[in-house]
Amino acid sequence: MGYYFLKNLFQLMGLNAPEPLSRLYKRSFYRATWILTALDAGFFTAMSLKPLWLRHICSMLFTIYYLIFADAAEERVRRVRATISIDHMRVSWEKLAYNPILNKINSLMLPKLTLEQIITIQRSAADIPPTEVYLYYARPLETLEQHDTLLLQFPGGGFVSMPPPCHQDPIAIWANQTGLPICSVNYKKAPEYPYPWAIEECYELYVQLIKTRGKIIGLSGTRKLKIIVLGDSAGGNISAAVTLKIIEHNQKICAQSENSSEIARELIPLPVGVVLIYPALDFELSCWMSPSQLSLIHSDSTTQLFRSGSLETLWESKDHFSHVSPLSVVPDLEKNQSLWRRVLGRKKVHAPIRQCVYQIPRDTRAWQSSHLAMTSRMSFFNDRIISADAMRAMAIMYLGPHATPDFDTDYLLSPVIAPLELLAEFPKTYMICGEKDPFVDDTVIFAGRLRQAKQQQGNSSNDNDSIVRVKFLEGIGHSFLQMMAILPEASQASRTIGDWIQEIASKCNSDDMLRDLDGDHAPEMKRRVLAKEIGAHHVAKIVTTQKDMLSRRKKQLVDGLF
Repeated sequence: MGYYFLKNLFQLMGLNAPEPLSRLYKRSFYRATWILTALDAGFFTAMSLKPLWLRHICSMLFTIYYLIFADAAEERVRRVRATISIDHMRVSWEKLAYNPILNKINSLMLPKLTLEQIITIQRSAADIPPTEVYLYYARPLETLEQHDTLLLQFPGGGFVSMPPPCHQDPIAIWANQTGLPICSVNYKKAPEYPYPWAIEECYELYVQLIKTRGKIIGLSGTRKLKIIVLGDSAGGNISAAVTLKIIEHNQKICAQSENSSEIARELIPLPVGVVLIYPALDFELSCWMSPSQLSLIHSDSTTQLFRSGSLETLWESKDHFSHVSPLSVVPDLEKNQSLWRRVLGRKKVHAPIRQCVYQIPRDTRAWQSSHLAMTSRMSFFNDRIISADAMRAMAIMYLGPHATPDFDTDYLLSPVIAPLELLAEFPKTYMICGEKDPFVDDTVIFAGRLRQAKQQQGNSSNDNDSIVRVKFLEGIGHSFLQMMAILPEASQASRTIGDWIQEIASKCNSDDMLRDLDGDHAPEMKRRVLAKEIGAHHVAKIVTTQKDMLSRRKKQLVDGLF
């Protein structure tokens, strides 16, 4: 008892330094990151041990130690991340798939699959390594070849790590929920294969799937193939880049030829839908948001594009003068004061920086005109999953030693800056991201630019959901789909994504039925098909979305300041 009292004396008296991230995340997400940090520390500690079986066992034993001594785990991980290597990244991010103990425990909780097959597909040039894809299916095997809709997944992993087996948790759920075959691409990773290898490889695979109508992966090949493209994190970047390459190819074909039959033969069908999960869409790792980006977010916050109060939280993180510290991204509130402070009647008094400024503006809307706002990468600099050090390391390895990228114009590297004439042709897009994710700005800006491009081309209706649908998870950071076993919100999010996939697939089937209808009863049949589609529309309720994020943040700020 005496040892415990001495060890925690400052904490009991309320004199210890506050934990800056404890109020940044939801409690469930913070708890999940605590477990992941212990796992990382344990695996980092054991990674040099040999033989392999000893390393696997010691990794789990060290993890148990670090679960108890959380501060030691934090310090161990901090030191590794400061000069993180490709080996450390792969050990950290691939442990669930390649540690037999973790893999066995996790497999007991996953839905069953009837097919898990690795397929090797040759590329166009004989001297280029072939593409490896993983095919997953949850229905009876005899029904596989009957499908004409395919989910093509480009898995994330910072462009350097995490092949498809690392993503089996959400894949198994989607395969069972949607009934579709899922083709997950094990594209070549950096630093061995730097930019733009992964994009070219995935684009070429997409074209092969379209030309063979899926026969190269076991489909019948007798019907036109419809592809739904999905990617998370780095895979979201590749998904957007591949879609842009298809649009760019089609526009060049239309511009170079006037022969309609030749154009039809050379055109590549677009994906029927694109799903982007916490995508990394901007390689410009800048500190400040540009006035045009802020203006875009302001304009979208007044529309129904983001139909909840989530953008409020984003605004709060960007109003740097409303906190005691300019680096704070949460309100300066202490919900549970220490027992020592309550006994002595001491209260913390927070004076926001704004109150120290001479002649404070009294207009509650004046702060909205400020053009001083940090990007989410800087606001969430201390993210517990993907730190700034890791982001810099991944960017350097992905670009490679011979790269001379133009960050202002290379939209395959940074899809968020793609020209509006390309974005205007983008298919229906679904996006989901944690509101505390360092890449949340990429989701906000890309969705806004898609809407802007569609409206300028006159290709959109008043319903913004016909362009892009965006969902945010309140108090959640990056990579939540890798926490399925320890984060309840991750399971809810995966089901929502499954609903989106089903919605895209059913919309394709409805469109096919409508095209085939003719005769006297065609109008009535079309009405019934559309009514059935609308009635079947369902997207699981997520904690928050973008408009809620902004309105909540602004209300809290304004109420606290004025």
